[in-house]
Amino acid sequence: MNSYFELNIVRLQDDNAVYNDERVRFHALVEAEQEMLRISKNPCEFEQEAIFCFIIREIPFDQMCHSEDDVLSERVYLPDGTKMDERLFPSGTLVGIFYGRLQSQIRFQPGQSVQVLDLAQKRVWTGFVYATPLLVDEVKRLYDDNLPTRLDDSDDSYVILDRPLSECKTDDDYMSSHSHISALRVFLND
Repeated sequence: MNSYFELNIVRLQDDNAVYNDERVRFHALVEAEQEMLRISKNPCEFEQEAIFCFIIREIPFDQMCHSEDDVLSERVYLPDGTKMDERLFPSGTLVGIFYGRLQSQIRFQPGQSVQVLDLAQKRVWTGFVYATPLLVDEVKRLYDDNLPTRLDDSDDSYVILDRPLSECKTDDDYMSSHSHISALRVFLND
């Protein structure tokens, strides 16, 4: 399948708003990563806002994409160019199958304070991990038990509360405070 790689520079402003309209396209992943590393070494050369992360998406040439989520693969890098996480199967309407994560790929544990990158709302907010993405063994058991549907990229997510669990006194508190956040959009809270 013919594809290109789009480097997206996500900048964080003082009010936790994000600016992510800087995009550059490349023919190969290595070219996108080289440009990202060049930018990470010279952030002052670009703009005043701090770089929050880099996102490199692999996008198909020959398929109709309906949203930014329609990608063949996606990688997220920290401001210094270190790879934070990746999803190497199709997502969005290009539907790939989620087979679970290895234990070593679970970066956060329940109760931990994290930052959530919300590209739809163009902001970063603080949350608390309630549940982690499913592990490979857990997904295998679901499929062995004849799960009536297959899991996809939306199942590769953390359940995040917008307040500590101790403040969720009722089921309604929990229901109103939780979100399912893509594993690629959850960051360490410094």
